Amino acid sequence: MIGRICKQIVNVTIAGLAMSMPAAAQTADRFPVPEGCTAFLTVQSRSCLVSHHWRCETDPEGSHWRVTLDQDGPFYLNYTDSEFRWLQAFNLRTGSRDVLIEPEEDPASMAELLETGNDTMVFSIREERAEGIFQRDYTGFDRLTGDQITIDGRPLLVTEFAYQWETTAGPRLTEGTQFVSREMGLFFGGLETVTTPGGETFEGNYSPVEFHEAGDPDFLTTQPEYDCGDMMSGLPADLIWRASQ
Repeated sequence: MIGRICKQIVNVTIAGLAMSMPAAAQTADRFPVPEGCTAFLTVQSRSCLVSHHWRCETDPEGSHWRVTLDQDGPFYLNYTDSEFRWLQAFNLRTGSRDVLIEPEEDPASMAELLETGNDTMVFSIREERAEGIFQRDYTGFDRLTGDQITIDGRPLLVTEFAYQWETTAGPRLTEGTQFVSREMGLFFGGLETVTTPGGETFEGNYSPVEFHEAGDPDFLTTQPEYDCGDMMSGLPADLIWRASQ
């Protein structure tokens, strides 16, 4: 069932990409959520990103989908469970697909993070792309800092995190801060840095700025609003993982 929904969602997301591209006399600017699914949140974030969250009738309780758009339209789709384990993800521009290899050695757990203030993780991802099938082995942690901030009226707990995966040239590290909402049961991006095996670094700010629910004028908008410009294209893959949660 999840496989069928995946295919349907990817097809609808591609349609959403077409809708969001500039065209004469085209005014449609709302992202089309798949049939049998209900959207519950739109998030405008820094770095010219907007994302939409929805749940589907046939999916397990607590799981949800999120699509992320930049100024060129939808580019990333992922599916997580109630613990925020990265079950599946799709790069909508390259056609690649990431799938969590289960069972994990140490699964990610939002419940453990919120209860104890710390969560470690050891897991692997199977990446399916045109060149073949590859495995990425991750280790990392999420930790509450003890700070809380309010963004657009929503109380968010501040976290610090780090994770890495081994490449043939050495480890690739992603670290920084994020936000987690007890109320919504969601993670949101923050200030993040990727360090490549060669020592090159990429920095980004993917913090949420606005939250919109059904009935709000900007709910399901296809237009990101913050920090947009040519320099925002081409996010590193590691940052997409976290920014797209």
